[in-house]
Amino acid sequence: MSLMTEPVGLRLRGAEIPDEYDDYGNAKYGPGRTVVVKGWYEPRGSGEDTAAKDQQIDGYWVSLPLDAPLTSADAVVLFGIVQEDGTLLGGDEYQVVGEPGRQPAGFIVPGFIKAALERIRG
Repeated sequence: MSLMTEPVGLRLRGAEIPDEYDDYGNAKYGPGRTVVVKGWYEPRGSGEDTAAKDQQIDGYWVSLPLDAPLTSADAVVLFGIVQEDGTLLGGDEYQVVGEPGRQPAGFIVPGFIKAALERIRG
């Protein structure tokens, strides 16, 4: 039985458009896409930032298969609903905090990536 049962969306940036730049000289990118993988997440903690008024910070630990394109993702989407065509509807966007860890596969447990996610509101 696999622990990876929950849909997790990985928002991937589109391909760079050759020779096209914005007003600040940054490369322009084509439309992005969301890849849905099966993973697991659990609460990491929440709190309030005392330096910024009315700012709520919450986070999750997310575990994904080793082949998930997490390092390419601009955002991770939790709590979305997978449609019949495989697309993800809704959900909350989180950012990866720090460097994800890799747990190699063992005799009984398959390997996975574990990353800290954070969302700041307010």
